[in-house]
Amino acid sequence: MSLWSPAARDAFRARIAPKAPPRAEPPPKAPALKPPPPSLSQARHADAFIAAKPTGRGPAKPPELNPQPLRTGFDKPVSVDALPDKKTGTGILTLNTATGAGDEYNTAANRGAQAKLILDSGASIVAFQEVDVNVERSKRGDAKSADRNTALDIVAKANPAFRAFIEGNVPKVDINDPSPPPTSIRTGEDGTTLYDTPEGTLVTGESFSGDDTEGGVDGDHGADSTYGNATYVAAPDEVTEAYTVTLPTQDGTPGAASPERLQALADGKLTKEERAELGRDNELLRDSGRSEPRSALVTRVKGPDGTERTIINVHVAAGKDNKDLRDQQLAYIAQIAAAESKGPPSREVVVLGDLNTSTTEVQALFGKAGLERAVGGTSGGPGEIEDYDQVWTTAGVNTQNSAQVETDGASDHPHAGYTEIS
Repeated sequence: MSLWSPAARDAFRARIAPKAPPRAEPPPKAPALKPPPPSLSQARHADAFIAAKPTGRGPAKPPELNPQPLRTGFDKPVSVDALPDKKTGTGILTLNTATGAGDEYNTAANRGAQAKLILDSGASIVAFQEVDVNVERSKRGDAKSADRNTALDIVAKANPAFRAFIEGNVPKVDINDPSPPPTSIRTGEDGTTLYDTPEGTLVTGESFSGDDTEGGVDGDHGADSTYGNATYVAAPDEVTEAYTVTLPTQDGTPGAASPERLQALADGKLTKEERAELGRDNELLRDSGRSEPRSALVTRVKGPDGTERTIINVHVAAGKDNKDLRDQQLAYIAQIAAAESKGPPSREVVVLGDLNTSTTEVQALFGKAGLERAVGGTSGGPGEIEDYDQVWTTAGVNTQNSAQVETDGASDHPHAGYTEIS
């Protein structure tokens, strides 16, 4: 918990005082993504993303303007076996791990099924939602672990290099340490933790801890029991920066960082002071008690060619009663994406995760920021539900073989979102 002066606390609370915006009516359901394979014909889109001018900061290579991005995909949900073995770019998957959906999803066998889905998809960047760390419910399925990290469980089954964090005594250092050991745990005051190995990195971002809400995390009130998101990045891609931002907790209120601070966070590496300030604001917003806290996990990834992209992993408010709050959160996520795309340096941005609403509603907010849908829409049949597991990108990003991939019971979500970016 953070120590705040009364003046600082009052100033922040004044900034997040709710304002009542007009309520929007729910729009109609969005159609499924087309066209289907095997032709994989290409839909051309005009580029609405204007990259910021490079400033020379950092080694990352700025994206080149692409006026005719490739957009191909499947028009119906597919088995993971239908995805091509030969990738057109970096495979990206978003998967709700269903940690809060029941004990049957918290078994070692089910984590193994989720790891198999990742391996079979060939994805090298994976966004997880509903991630427990040291929460009592996630230990029921496999009592051998005293410190269960559900995302780490899955990744360790897919990549044996990560078993070091489960079996060994891995050194812990500050996230801003300039020379961390190759295999280490790096922690930040904003709620971000990096599990580094030479073969990849797992990034976790805290949405809230057991002592932040009245109900805790499923009744677990421990300060070290956390719930949130996680992003896995396999080598040769490299994590260059990561941070966590708490989303608005009530309609009419901002997130943890103002637009000006979001732009400052997007401008190169976070300083220790910036991260500490973000951590204090995250904690105060989590403690507001207005709703279950949600967050955006922002991870910058540099590819072998030097191109740096930003992956924003999100899980927003659910339910019809939370539509206004969800709209506020989606609009705030669009602000984060806009800041990260501008930089400097300018970057391509991917926003993905469990958006808990139709792509039509998301489009109304994300479209204003120049974001385009790669994965989402209805499941392909009359009366079938809208898939909440979606992928959006800044315009100009090639997205190919985009698909709603069947989870076959490994999650309470029937599909995981998949695409290949280049």
